Amino acid sequence: MFRSVQRIGLPVGRQTAARWYSAPTVTINARLKADLKLSMRAKEKQRTTVIKGVLSDILYAEKNPQSQTFSRDSDEDVALLIQRAIKQRKESIKQYTDGGRADLATAEQAEVEILGQYLPAQLSEEDIERRVKETVERLGVSGIKAMGQVMKEVAISAAEAPKSKVAAAVKKALGA
Repeated sequence: MFRSVQRIGLPVGRQTAARWYSAPTVTINARLKADLKLSMRAKEKQRTTVIKGVLSDILYAEKNPQSQTFSRDSDEDVALLIQRAIKQRKESIKQYTDGGRADLATAEQAEVEILGQYLPAQLSEEDIERRVKETVERLGVSGIKAMGQVMKEVAISAAEAPKSKVAAAVKKALGA
């Protein structure tokens, strides 16, 4: 039995019946680790540095006693970390361009593109607004005071869209 498993590339001796019959899902963390090995072998310094930084952030968030709910196997948690890293780099790009350092801005932009490859498919503005409108209509609320209730009920994970975009769509839908 294990020889047939070995032929399809799955690790031998560590299989459960459920894993053997279904294709394993790959988490963002696992993709990062695999890509780190590949980038190190290909001697891609910038990609290696970016991936090591994200893996370091993941490890820090996991060990941090204040973030008790973080899990490296949760794509949503890891996507939030990657979104935070992208946001920091975009702020750096703005500062570099204001300071006349186009070379550093292009390097940061390349890092943003590398990080963007690990995010799940992001929702468009129209999709976010459509989901928010459906939620507002389902709840039958209006006014800015209902924003908290709508934010709790809207079915958009943080991995699909940044919370700031969702909050802006909720404000727009509530007429604030």
